[in-house]
Amino acid sequence: MFRFSQVVVIGCALSLVAGCGSGLAQVQGKVLLPDGKPAAGSQVVFEGGPDGHKVTARGDVGNDGSFQLSTVRPGDGVPPGTYRALVNPPPMVNAEGPFRVPFNAKFTSFQTSGLEYEVKSGLKNDLSIQVTK
Repeated sequence: MFRFSQVVVIGCALSLVAGCGSGLAQVQGKVLLPDGKPAAGSQVVFEGGPDGHKVTARGDVGNDGSFQLSTVRPGDGVPPGTYRALVNPPPMVNAEGPFRVPFNAKFTSFQTSGLEYEVKSGLKNDLSIQVTK
């Protein structure tokens, strides 16, 4: 016969496997450079969240320009809410050469990027971010 604590543990494990109760919404998309090419190697960062609780989420931009946001574990999503966003440029490859951001530096700050998104629960949060020169 199961004890109450075993039932609770099994119930929690099943809800984690099913993804229920996490309160996180999946957010993915693409980041494109001014010339329409993928912003490979960049990073998308969200800051904000629900009810004034500060949440930060990040997603690395792949070779095809795609990203998926994470708060704690890769691809786990973010709580629904309103977020400001920025795009960090790819890391410097040659420390001895000049470093050039492949897009306007305004996109590297929450205050100047002009990027704001509302993440909704139960919907596909698929974003397209077009950075400019």
